[in-house]
Amino acid sequence: MKGKTLDYTIFDKFSFERKPVGVKFLPYKPEGVERIKKSLFFCQMFKEAQTSEPFYVQREDFHCTEPLTLGMEEPDPVLLSGMVGEADDIYEELRANQKIYQYVPKMLKGTVKYVVFSSIDQISFDPDVLVVTTDNADQARIILRALVYSSGEPWSSRGTPVLACTWLYIYPYLTGEVNYTVTGLSMGMQALNVTDPLGLPQGLMILSIPWVKLPMIMKNLEKMNWHPISEIVGGEEHKKHFYALLDDIKRKIQA
Repeated sequence: MKGKTLDYTIFDKFSFERKPVGVKFLPYKPEGVERIKKSLFFCQMFKEAQTSEPFYVQREDFHCTEPLTLGMEEPDPVLLSGMVGEADDIYEELRANQKIYQYVPKMLKGTVKYVVFSSIDQISFDPDVLVVTTDNADQARIILRALVYSSGEPWSSRGTPVLACTWLYIYPYLTGEVNYTVTGLSMGMQALNVTDPLGLPQGLMILSIPWVKLPMIMKNLEKMNWHPISEIVGGEEHKKHFYALLDDIKRKIQA
C-alpha cells in the first residue's frame, strides 16, 4: 500500500464532529495496520473508524452481502432470486428485489481481499474513497459545490433501501462519481443501529468521494469562496445584489 501523497488539512477547516474516513481496497494484506477486533457489518465500519485506530478487514469479517459486492464469492442464488425482499416485505414482489442485482455495483472477482479503514487524521495512504459525515447541510453544500465549482457538472445520488454499503463504498470507486445519502434512509443501516443516537443520528448527510474526484474537490475548497454573497444575503438584499450583477454584466456585454 503506497503512502500518502495528498494534503488533507483543508478538511480541518470544517471542524467536523465526526472525522472523515478513508477506505482502501487491496488484493494483498496491508502492513502496519491491525485487523479489526470487533464483529461489525460493512456499513458500520466507517463509523467505527471515526473513533478508532486504523484497521483492515478480510473475508472472515463480513456477515452480510459484502462478499458478493466485493467480488470475493459467487452470487448466492437465494439472494439473486429476490425472494428475501419479498418475504421480508421490503419489496412488493421478488421481481422488484431481483432487479437490483442487475445493476448494483460489484467489484471484479478476486480483486479485493482486504479493505482498510482510517480516520483522516491518522491516514497514511491516499484513499480510494473518502467517506465524509457532515454535521449540517451547510457543510454538505460546500463540498458539493466544490465538486462542481470548476466543472459545472450536476451532482446526483444513487441508492436502494438495501445494500447501503455498496452505494457507500463501491459505487463511487467504480464510477468515479461522488455519491451521498442521509442517515436513516437505508433500512439495513437503520436496523444495525448505525444511526443510533449515540453514533450517527438520523438526518446527517454522508458523502462518498472517490479518488478521481478528491484532488479536484480539495483544490476547489482551497480557492473558492465558501460563503458567496448570494448565499449570505436574503430577501430584498438578495434581489438588489442579483439585479446589480445583471446590470454590470449587461454593461460589459454592450460595451
